[in-house]
Amino acid sequence: MKPTNYHLFDFLDFDVDLKRDESLWKSCSPTAVEVRDGDVLVTVPFQKQVLANDMAADESAPRENHTLIIRQYGPKITRVFMGFGEIEMTDDSEMLMLSERVVKMPLDAKFNDGEWIISTADGIRRAVINMREPLLDRWSTLLPDPQETLDLRLFPDGKREVRLAAYDHFSPPRYDALPLAYCKLDGKKERATLSFECKPDECFGGTGERFAKMDLSGQTFFLKNQDGQGVNNRRTYKNIPFYVSSRMYGTFYHTTSWCKLSLAGHSARSVQFMSDQALVDAFVIGGDSIEEIVRGYRDLTGYPTMPPLWSFGVWMSRMTYFSADEVDGICDRLREEHYPCDVIHLDTGWFRTDWLCEWKFNPERFPDPEGFLKGLRDKGFRVSLWQLPYVAKDAEQIDEARENDYIAPLTKQQASEGSNFSALDYAGTIDFTYPAATEWYKGLLKELLDMGVVCIKTDFGENIHMDAVYKGMKPELLNNLYALLYQKAAYEITKDVTGDGIVWARAAWAGCQRYPLHWGGDSCSSWDGMAGSLKGGLHFGLSGFAFWSHDVPGFHTLPNFMNSVVQDDVYVRWTQFGVFSS
Repeated sequence: MKPTNYHLFDFLDFDVDLKRDESLWKSCSPTAVEVRDGDVLVTVPFQKQVLANDMAADESAPRENHTLIIRQYGPKITRVFMGFGEIEMTDDSEMLMLSERVVKMPLDAKFNDGEWIISTADGIRRAVINMREPLLDRWSTLLPDPQETLDLRLFPDGKREVRLAAYDHFSPPRYDALPLAYCKLDGKKERATLSFECKPDECFGGTGERFAKMDLSGQTFFLKNQDGQGVNNRRTYKNIPFYVSSRMYGTFYHTTSWCKLSLAGHSARSVQFMSDQALVDAFVIGGDSIEEIVRGYRDLTGYPTMPPLWSFGVWMSRMTYFSADEVDGICDRLREEHYPCDVIHLDTGWFRTDWLCEWKFNPERFPDPEGFLKGLRDKGFRVSLWQLPYVAKDAEQIDEARENDYIAPLTKQQASEGSNFSALDYAGTIDFTYPAATEWYKGLLKELLDMGVVCIKTDFGENIHMDAVYKGMKPELLNNLYALLYQKAAYEITKDVTGDGIVWARAAWAGCQRYPLHWGGDSCSSWDGMAGSLKGGLHFGLSGFAFWSHDVPGFHTLPNFMNSVVQDDVYVRWTQFGVFSS
């Protein structure tokens, strides 16, 4: 994409030189407000804009009307929704698990002195819509007002104002942020943006696992789950479309699409959100403390369950153990040297072939899995096993998975050309949008759990085959949500068989906090690796998660990926850090 000289277009991922028909539609002043079933419905006209630095209405295109829905949940959460005529508002979502405190409060709207005042039955205002008159040009006739916009102020807790960024511009045609807008590509609505006004001293946290300073103001993030490949970059395993503000409010964007979130980054005056899907669904949460705001977010998306007591002990692992004899030797030495250890984890090497996930012990190197697991349990060790949600082309289950659509089939074009998903060459992604595939996967885990395994490492899950056809949704909407569906399946079968609700997960999206616990990924065994892990964990905690940990003292080394010696002081300090992690 060629860069433009105007960063609003950059934020909205525009290419003004594109040969295809791409257009921007800006919200104008509402034309109608009505109350229906306790919701307030606002008719918002959108006007096509000329794609230039001096944006102006494209008078050749008629306006398009869409309905903005405002709903109040309890005394401190206001929801604003616009589905652009294509998506209906619903509380039925994998991400949502509403608590008993999230109760719809009917709204009423009254017009007074140029404003619509939206209130609950207790008389507390929840929103105000400013209605401006058209601007009378002094030199000619009545002209469209270049500042005409959606001027909406929200008061989720009845006290704090959260205003849409209605006037973030240099002069009216030169906008740095738009309160509400959408984009079209070849006539189809494709992206939507919502912006809130921010203050010069405002600070932000959350957004998932963020390997950055605690104040995220001035930064822009791409909320797309991907293999972080460390903890010192912009990539991250865990993106959560929720942030908290020092002005004592938070916003949860209820979507699974790839998004962009700018916290006073593209414009120092605005928090800008852009979704690849033409959808705006934002829960704005007020509160008197960060803790109360995060609790409001958990009231919407669910609370973490308490992991079993043994999970708070020491877990021992390496990359990797290859035989029962090797594991027994390690465990015997731990006991002989009085080193506390509660869990021994077997990583990639317990299969027939290292990394070739088949959910079965290698019969030569682990000839008696049940006896092996019982012997470790008798010594006080519980066993965790590594696996991932992809089926390799050489896996024992590949034909069964393909014939029954347990892995999503590739498109005809990609099947003929070959998929380029990973250097590890996995043939397909287990389709957790398909109930039969989910039950099949649970069955694979059940055999291991019945033997005595206590925890499954739900590794990976940040990426899926984007060139495959999934039963339940398009891959562009599934990629971020996949971690939730994957971890939910493993958590449920583990709890059913063992009685303990636990997984060991790496990826995350909104709602994954219900299925603990998560760890910080493949950090470097260095001071900067430890700092990145700590920052990621702190922001993760501000994103609704309670149970989080990390590898002590990191996962890999530098300059030699697996063979450089770790500094003693790093090891000691990281161990102290680990003591205070779940």
